[in-house]
Amino acid sequence: MGKIKLLPDDLAHKIAAGEVVERPASVVKELVENALDAKATRIEIEIKDGGKEYIRVTDDGTGIEEEDLETAFMRHATSKLHTIEDLFYIKTLGFRGEALPSIASVSRLVLKTRSHTAVSGFTVRIIDGEFHKEPAGIPAGTTVEVSQLFYNTPARYKFLKTSSTERRYVVELVTQISLAHPFVAFSLVCDGKRVLSTDGKGELRGAIASVYGHSISKKVLPVDYQADWGRINGFIGLPELARGNRSMQTIVLNGRVIESSLITNAMEKAYQGILSFRQYPFSILVINVDPSFVDVNVHPSKSQVKFANDQEVYRDILHAVKSGLLGGDLTASVSITPKVEVEHKEKEQLTLEVDTLFEPVTWDKVDALILREDLKETFAPPLAKTIEKVDEPSPVPVSEPINSPMENANQVRDQLLNGRIIGQLHQTYILLETEFGLWLLDQHIVHERILFEKLINRTEPIAVQQMLPQLLDFSPQDFELIKEKVEVLETLGIPLEPWGTHSFLLRGLPQGFGHIKGEWEKDILEIAQNLETEDKWTAKTAITLACKGAIKAGEYLEQRQMDVLLKQLASTENPFTCPHGRPIIVRLDNDEIQRRFGRK
Repeated sequence: MGKIKLLPDDLAHKIAAGEVVERPASVVKELVENALDAKATRIEIEIKDGGKEYIRVTDDGTGIEEEDLETAFMRHATSKLHTIEDLFYIKTLGFRGEALPSIASVSRLVLKTRSHTAVSGFTVRIIDGEFHKEPAGIPAGTTVEVSQLFYNTPARYKFLKTSSTERRYVVELVTQISLAHPFVAFSLVCDGKRVLSTDGKGELRGAIASVYGHSISKKVLPVDYQADWGRINGFIGLPELARGNRSMQTIVLNGRVIESSLITNAMEKAYQGILSFRQYPFSILVINVDPSFVDVNVHPSKSQVKFANDQEVYRDILHAVKSGLLGGDLTASVSITPKVEVEHKEKEQLTLEVDTLFEPVTWDKVDALILREDLKETFAPPLAKTIEKVDEPSPVPVSEPINSPMENANQVRDQLLNGRIIGQLHQTYILLETEFGLWLLDQHIVHERILFEKLINRTEPIAVQQMLPQLLDFSPQDFELIKEKVEVLETLGIPLEPWGTHSFLLRGLPQGFGHIKGEWEKDILEIAQNLETEDKWTAKTAITLACKGAIKAGEYLEQRQMDVLLKQLASTENPFTCPHGRPIIVRLDNDEIQRRFGRK
């Protein structure tokens, strides 16, 4: 008897469903794309428990005729393709005929639909693979309700993330689709709360305002470029909208949200020289091409495509984005180094709490030492790179920064404690007279090292320094991310309270971190993104928080404040470099000074 056998239909369906239905967001994507193909002008999405328990998508599209209802749940049954030639000229979002049967095979599904020409509609229930239909008085359009996703495939269910994470995936998806289709009014309700709503008026900037807020929509530049192979338009962000990941980048191709490293690389190349390293621009690029120029039948999710000519696409995307940047006014957002005020103005003084700052820093905890060992290769650059600026020609040659582990750390600490503070240079560097010569210490890096070691040595949650509440607005997907991390952020001394649709009230700051100010939303989001899990914070988080909370260049310090900083630095395990590996101290030795004056 042969060993090769045909799989039972129900098993084959469940296997095939794994390619289409990966998580709740996959279900939402397939159902929303069906609604868009049905010419819907209004789409309402509701989920519960991150979509694991319940998903509902309602549209006002064309609906399904009675005679098509049962066929719609058969695999590879579709109204969108009829011949092989159609496969190379796809104009719809869906075309495989896999969505409904795949979803129905791994969930409990109810479909309600009425075509615009019918007097009444129908309710369809799929129960254990069986099709059940009954008449129903319902409005024109279609509603699909999906409950208990993966109830019959527990192995698939256990791979889902937490409800809050799955919810965030849905929010991110609907955000991008709503931007791709500004002529459609979208509404997303999560656990009874509306988290996203667009008006469907067709104006992309208005959709950006609805999704990301008016402050974002005012900081974008239009892109409009006609290439030989298609049209490129949309909006790109001013440099100040850049962030440390690509979560605010959307690529739309013929109405389909896609992922394309080719387009992403070209767009980011256009920002080269404008953004700093590992900063990624805000962008919504809408590309319309002849369907024959692109192959969307590459992956079951239809999120990856192949172009007929990659070089042309790269060149024209680069040109389109560059033209958009050149046509806009970047002066409001480009960071220009301000004039250094060297006068000691009382109004510029910082409020360093001496008692708080001078808490002793210990480094005898094994976990902290292990953590720092792990950091060396990741964050500390090679010595040659660290000191390369010192090697440049200058009127007064100086010796290398003090950053070598071969230095006598105790000797350095002794000079920090007993040296004489001369003053502050350009409100950025502390000048210290030591028995070896003149030392220059970067005040920001000094404070950053102190705060970093406090963080990695902490055994208790960081105390909160109360402040007047600040209302912080976020995009829907960023709100969901931060909401997942609220408890961990509170242990870091950042108490946040959800407020409104996608805002938080910030009621305090970490004790001793009073220099975190200004770009609250950007800083808190960056810290939240560095948190690996909902109950764990990492060295990267500590580095970010220390950098944000440290004294900045250009801030005036009194003598006593500089004295406190140096004493604190002397108490750290590593007084040589900041957590990023930059040198804290640059020295001008006595011998060099005497040589320059001809005394030696």
